[in-house]
Amino acid sequence: MQEIGRNEPCPCGSGKKYKKCCANKVINIETILVKEQMDLQLGFLNEAMAPKQSSFKKDYEYVLQEVQEVFNEPQFLTVFLTYIFGLHGKPSSWEQFLDERTPSVERPRLKELLENWQQPEPVVAEVTDMEELTRKVTMKDLVSGESYEVTIPEFHSWAPIDYLFTLLLPFEDKWVPYGFMFPSVYTKSEAAALESRVKKLADDRSEWISTEGVVEVIRALVGREQAEENSEWIDQMTESLSSDQQKEALHELKAFWDQRDEDLSLFACHIASAYFAEHGAKVRKPATYLATFSYLMAQHATETPMTQKEAGEAFDVTASSVSSAARKVEEWFVGELEELKKQS
Repeated sequence: MQEIGRNEPCPCGSGKKYKKCCANKVINIETILVKEQMDLQLGFLNEAMAPKQSSFKKDYEYVLQEVQEVFNEPQFLTVFLTYIFGLHGKPSSWEQFLDERTPSVERPRLKELLENWQQPEPVVAEVTDMEELTRKVTMKDLVSGESYEVTIPEFHSWAPIDYLFTLLLPFEDKWVPYGFMFPSVYTKSEAAALESRVKKLADDRSEWISTEGVVEVIRALVGREQAEENSEWIDQMTESLSSDQQKEALHELKAFWDQRDEDLSLFACHIASAYFAEHGAKVRKPATYLATFSYLMAQHATETPMTQKEAGEAFDVTASSVSSAARKVEEWFVGELEELKKQS
């Protein structure tokens, strides 16, 4: 933050010089700005909780009907979905609230802040780090892959967060979330399913902000229906394995192929589980075989082969390890793959 000269105009907007205004105050201008922007958020929340716009009624009822079995909090959905996001491209209460408040704000930096809030950043993000003392959350957006540092406002309760679905509002060099929910995802397969569903909507961000897109994301976040469906066959495969390390490796392989080619994920996991079950304790480093089977799958079943180096990097093993293992198992692998193709 640039230091304010004592003879410069005070950033509080009073018109006085800084030395004759806020320079000697115990509460500095940064504290005032933080408090005022938090007050603005609370003011909007209070207004939005009292529905006033019939134009959102149809969208709201549709969303509520679609997700009520998995997320039955209609009052929160009213605020979060219809009044903050403004479904189907309609102006949201959030935008209208800012339009009404901005002209009456005199403090220059607060006015600039409100103008920036006209274009919030929608994110569905995986949380990578949390600091309770500072209330800072670091997260990675599943749509864009971009990382954000977010400060959770004081008026929101603090709890461990796995995923964050929210609008991010810029504040100085950080972000504050608005209208967010933070469900937990408990298994790797659930996380992979969530990421896969969100990325399917990522080509056009407006698609997942639309009514149907929001429903899709909420189902992935809190319904877990797709996650349970996707994890059913992988759970059956892992039951035949005695090693926890191999079970975890199989989930890792599924997550990798769900991102690369979801249709081949079942084949890759089936072949790996068959190999692990047959060779048991002899497989001391499952990651080598994850990389090897992925390399061979790309070579024999896709139009976009990967190199041994790329396969090794994906599972943190060397290219030479992939090369050595591929020579041993390629003939067996091709036979298994052909048999799976016949069965499917």
